[in-house]
Amino acid sequence: MTGAEAVCNILKNEGVKYVFGVPGNSEVPLLDALANTKGIKYISAVHELVSVGMADGYARASRKVGVVLVHTTPGTANIMGNLSNAYDAGTPLVVIAGQQDSRLQWCDSLLDSDVLPMVSQHTKERWQVSRVEDIAIAVTRAFKEATTPPTGPVFLVIPRDLQAQTVTSEYLPPSHRRVPMSVRPDREYLRKAAQLLVAAERPAILAGSEVPGDDALAELTELAEILGAPVFTTGLVPTFIFPTNHPIYYGRVPPIGFGLPGLDSPADVLVAIGSGLFKQLFYIEGPIVPPATKLIHIDHDPRTLSRECPAEVALVGSPKAVLAELVAEVTKLMSPRQRQKSRQRFKKLQQGHEQARAVCEADFKKECNDVPLRPSRAVKEIANALPQDSVVVDEAVMLTSYVASIMQFTRPGSYFCSITCLGWGLPASLGVGLANSSKPVVALVGDGSALFGIQALWSAAKYRIPVIIIVLNNRGYAAIKWGFASYLNRKSKEGADLGYDLGNVDFPKLAQSFGINGQRIEKPDQIGTALKKAIRAKKPALLDIMVDPSDIGYGMPRLS
Repeated sequence: MTGAEAVCNILKNEGVKYVFGVPGNSEVPLLDALANTKGIKYISAVHELVSVGMADGYARASRKVGVVLVHTTPGTANIMGNLSNAYDAGTPLVVIAGQQDSRLQWCDSLLDSDVLPMVSQHTKERWQVSRVEDIAIAVTRAFKEATTPPTGPVFLVIPRDLQAQTVTSEYLPPSHRRVPMSVRPDREYLRKAAQLLVAAERPAILAGSEVPGDDALAELTELAEILGAPVFTTGLVPTFIFPTNHPIYYGRVPPIGFGLPGLDSPADVLVAIGSGLFKQLFYIEGPIVPPATKLIHIDHDPRTLSRECPAEVALVGSPKAVLAELVAEVTKLMSPRQRQKSRQRFKKLQQGHEQARAVCEADFKKECNDVPLRPSRAVKEIANALPQDSVVVDEAVMLTSYVASIMQFTRPGSYFCSITCLGWGLPASLGVGLANSSKPVVALVGDGSALFGIQALWSAAKYRIPVIIIVLNNRGYAAIKWGFASYLNRKSKEGADLGYDLGNVDFPKLAQSFGINGQRIEKPDQIGTALKKAIRAKKPALLDIMVDPSDIGYGMPRLS
């Protein structure tokens, strides 16, 4: 077989259903082989950022590897934003880049460059194949690395001439490459962590996406309930982590300084599960975690532990195994008096959770009839209209604060998010839609983030993916508006063109130009009817909801 056919055989044996990409000349042999491979569908896009976003959304929702084909230097350059999002989220992707004929390497061939340094900071591993005989081992190793915790994108370069060369290929089945990851923690350190938690007066838990990734939600819930500890989730929430209606769920920790919202005083012991939990958007003077807080950090990857914040106890192991053993140890060590105090903490947290939701509801009721339409009212109408089994893909960026405050997500696979590199939400929703063909999938995107990935409408129309795209349109980049408003050294005058106003982009016309139904909405009582109608139609659709530009997020000051 050819090298390209060997790649396609491996993809089929790995259970790959979709390959995402933008066709380019450097991967013609691979595209030709894919067209002759039954069971794999090539999903084309008109921009590589969209291809990676779709693959990322599909991988997160299906819990399978997302596979992408990209062109050489230009295609690789175009994927960087969504490759970074996938890397931060730990999404298992295999990105295969076609490269110019290897016999041209001394000729400075057109479009050719060493792309591996370009992707080095946003991939788990990266290689270039130099012999056709190595293609099979390289592709199988890429799948192994992408799926072994800590999971993440792997980038593989295969020159065009190697794709077309003939090779005798041997394939190592996936079952022979699985690495059991139920890693138990060190017993001495586990006991030390349990002792700290049992003695704690104000324990708290901060959870990342490694919890659902390791199916550890039940163990996390049990530990939180035994301790009477509030559960927080990372501000960079890539997926559903913890039920938002649970009485001791206390929300997200934003990457701006570090604080646990809703508590009377700082936690004395904090359990942090996962990596990337302490990433910051801006420089904050002093330590991220208060010195009085003792940190217990749990993760598969020892490189992430005690890196940003020194840990009192660092536990290397799979979250599911570590949390299960921590539950057992804490249960064994707790005295009757400590159990009583834990129950009292739980009851107080439950009351605080209910009071916080009541305050939110009261705030939103006061402004629900404001003109122009407030984002809170728009999100409330969307939430009321969604069927119970709906899946939400969120890149509303600053307005995500309203999604978090109003919508409730109670089951894994019901929520996916990114608020870092723009252009993820719209394409990712298509990948999520491919993985959830029987469920309504709704994308909530800002107008700025929608424009970054607007080419995804072409793919939605071509493949008839029935995703409902809702643009929360505040006519600009709210995050940059807020950035200028909070910049103490600002010298530019009021009214200066600072680049964050996007004007009145007509998203319904854009959608219609791609062959998708589009509708502009300015009144709240139109939202539910339009959304329900779009879901019933089972076709891709876009709803452009005009919201107040001065309202940049829940809890943020109103801007002019």
